[in-house]
Amino acid sequence: MELEAKSALKNNKVKKLPPSVVKDIELKNHARKLANLSTIQIKVRKCIVCNGFFESAGNRTCGCNTRTAGHIGGREIIY
Repeated sequence: MELEAKSALKNNKVKKLPPSVVKDIELKNHARKLANLSTIQIKVRKCIVCNGFFESAGNRTCGCNTRTAGHIGGREIIY
């Protein structure tokens, strides 16, 4: 039973953010530190639609649900 759980964790691939996005967040964090603001954290989240794991700085979906989500003013709206 434990071996099955360990293999399941290994099989769960985490969708990584593109390097350009990570670099952009690093630059924004540097500016935020200079302004004494909190930094933007990149977290591994679980998608609320497909239950897959992905890196995110705020979204709760990995982009798998392009037909059921829209964007208004930079925010993701899930129908």
